[in-house]
Amino acid sequence: MIRSATRFVESVVQPDDFGDHVRPTWYLRKGGGDFGSYLGARPRLVKAGVYREVILSLTDITWIDDVRVRPELEADRTALSVDVECGGRDGALLRWQLLDPDGVVVADGERDCSSRSWTVTVPDPRLWWPRGHGEQALYRLITELVATDGQELDRQEVEVGLREVTLVTTEPDDKTPCFRLVVNGRPIVVRGANWAQVEGITNVWQHERAIRLLDLAEQAEMNLLRVWGGGVIPEPDFYSECDRRGFLVWQDFMFEYGMYPTDLPHFEAVVERELIDVVRRLRNHACIALWCGGNESHMGWDFQYHTPPAIGTALFDVLMPRVCAEHDGTRAFHPNSPYGGPVANWPLAGDWHDYTTLTYAHRSAVPTFISEMGRVSAPNLRSMRRFLQPQDLWPDDHDPTIQCPGEPSWPPMWGYRAPDGAWQKIGPIEQYLEPRDADGFIRALGTAHGEYLQASVERHRRGVADGELRGAGPERKARRRNGGDLVWRLNDPWPIPYWSVVDSYLEPKIPYFYLRRAYAPLLISFEQTVDELAVWITNDTAESIAGELVVRRVRFDGSIVGELRETATVAPAESIRLVETAALLPIGLRNELLVAEFAGRTTNHLLIGERYLELPPAGLRAHVEGDMLHLTADAFARQVIIDWPDELDGLRVEDNYVDLLPGCEHRIRLVDRPHLDSYLTIRALNAQAVTVPVPADLPRT
Repeated sequence: MIRSATRFVESVVQPDDFGDHVRPTWYLRKGGGDFGSYLGARPRLVKAGVYREVILSLTDITWIDDVRVRPELEADRTALSVDVECGGRDGALLRWQLLDPDGVVVADGERDCSSRSWTVTVPDPRLWWPRGHGEQALYRLITELVATDGQELDRQEVEVGLREVTLVTTEPDDKTPCFRLVVNGRPIVVRGANWAQVEGITNVWQHERAIRLLDLAEQAEMNLLRVWGGGVIPEPDFYSECDRRGFLVWQDFMFEYGMYPTDLPHFEAVVERELIDVVRRLRNHACIALWCGGNESHMGWDFQYHTPPAIGTALFDVLMPRVCAEHDGTRAFHPNSPYGGPVANWPLAGDWHDYTTLTYAHRSAVPTFISEMGRVSAPNLRSMRRFLQPQDLWPDDHDPTIQCPGEPSWPPMWGYRAPDGAWQKIGPIEQYLEPRDADGFIRALGTAHGEYLQASVERHRRGVADGELRGAGPERKARRRNGGDLVWRLNDPWPIPYWSVVDSYLEPKIPYFYLRRAYAPLLISFEQTVDELAVWITNDTAESIAGELVVRRVRFDGSIVGELRETATVAPAESIRLVETAALLPIGLRNELLVAEFAGRTTNHLLIGERYLELPPAGLRAHVEGDMLHLTADAFARQVIIDWPDELDGLRVEDNYVDLLPGCEHRIRLVDRPHLDSYLTIRALNAQAVTVPVPADLPRT
């Protein structure tokens, strides 16, 4: 029987004590983003209908309902605990094999169907690790249901990783709050993003789009993706890909902004069935790191009513933790995101969402964990042209100067296509050149977004607020307060200007490249305060790294004014304040920069905002060999931009929007280059554009 959801919502009579605190649409179990324009639908588009496969499965007289596999990592052995649920008649046999990651059978057995639970000791176990910390070893358990005459009645295969994930929320020594994931006994500093549905018009799963997004997340050095509670749960192949690639997954349940009517028994029964289904479907995946109750439910109430939630708390405090314990029991449950302090969104306990464009956040320089962070920017010009008409992209009479405080300076149609309130969430564009056209405005927004992400992530990864740790040298190690960063968000379901780092056409936006550099597992970063300027080395790889840090004071024309050197060995998870730059003073604010090199990595630091720099004209040189673009400049080139014509749609470059140092060659790989003759256009803020041919038959490396 098909019933009208609209009529159901209209017929809901809420209890008097609910007041207007529960949205009527929250009585429906449907992705929260479908009921508004937050994800980009203009006008509002509420989807209806079946958007996934409907499968009618015909079973035999006996069948396998479910196979549950739980790793058990102990000091003296590694094992798998197996539970099989069967339906139908008794009398069949369960036959099973465990195959190692190379496909070799390492254990097998046969048992009566009435004995459906057993433990397998794994010989010479190979552990599953997140990306960058080891291999993603996946074992395969094959379970067959066999009749007494040998006929196979049913069969299931489960991939499983041998790993243990725990969530640490208090420091073991002084019991101060923290929020840190530990995998196989090793603390993992999280670098990741929030995952929204891959397509917003229908919510239909598109495998190719998901693969492209996962590729981009890999290239940005991410190791965790949070499946956001305002969207829809991805298809099984998403989780299988994360298992194979080594992404951890923070799994929200699909509850979004505000409290739900769980005080009503019929609604709670529907929700319980949904939660059980989600946990049972996903619990065997190695990638699942923790369960979370949803997105901004408690925080939404805090923002609106400034009191603790008065209704609906049983969903997060009782029902969800019970379902997770009964049907999984191997992972932590986090009540909501954000959650953890005296108010839901508190930077020094639990996880925190970055709303610092709207509200002052006490002691938020280095939160315990950031599960949403960002600013608003626009897709690149090539993408903007695909969803805006020329007269809407940049009207002839548009003046981007701000004449009235708080007034948006982007064209009106940009504001219409963006979610409500987007202009209040932009970055500090006043530090950049005044835009004269759409391309310039995109560059200002994107660079402000990117440099905000880069500066924030670098500070968080150093582990302490700027100026908190004084002195320098190999022994000046920070006690790192921050357990990780997640940007809001990786992708856009619709074409809009907003917080993503990849647009809905799967093109990386400007901030993507700044984030990629900040997420490098081995990080060199500069800490600049009013009093001091220091260089840090942060090592979030799995190995110790030894090297010599070289810090140079360089003029924009390339001449080196001074140099400092310091050697160090940086252990995994260490962050060291290695060098203070006082010996290099006085450093010119407008015509000089600092350059730091360590263990094959190089980074630079400008001491003042872009619009105040005195940049000399720079000459760019570029050529392509195979899939590699080689770039040089004869003076400091501010923000080198690589662009290409529309016929190269699908091309990706591993790096872009880079500052180029004089006399140094910068090599950038071209990814997914189409097989046709074309060209690249390369320009910089202070350099004329150069064109580089890219022949179709150029050998690929």
